[in-house]
Amino acid sequence: MKRLVYIIIILISYTSLSYSKEINCASHNVYVIDADTIKLCNMKIRLNGISAAERGHATYKPCKKIVEKIIAESDTVSCKLTGDMTYDRHVGICRVTKKDKTEDLQQKIIENGCARDCKRYSSGKYKIFETEASRELPLPNYCK
Repeated sequence: MKRLVYIIIILISYTSLSYSKEINCASHNVYVIDADTIKLCNMKIRLNGISAAERGHATYKPCKKIVEKIIAESDTVSCKLTGDMTYDRHVGICRVTKKDKTEDLQQKIIENGCARDCKRYSSGKYKIFETEASRELPLPNYCK
């Protein structure tokens, strides 16, 4: 019985790894839906590990413009999909690259005060990058 459990765990791990697909796209083919969701080569991607204010919040429009600027100043955007889906969006860990310099997109969004660390999904990875402005944003209960 113990052996069966180990085999199932290994199969689940292998299956999860097989969903780790990476999508690369030129920055001009990226559309910003909001500060934590982008459309990368026509695929909606929810940025893993961060939470930004929703439509109607005072920071929604300015933060959307900041994310658009971050992406526009980049050459490419790439996202490694986690295999998870939330609503109609794939979940991904994304990076922006400009002239061979690659940076974590989620980190840049938080550093610009446009999102907060969502500990439930990031394991606290982005907490150290939060600014005073980002700490003023609402944090959904599912992120705590």
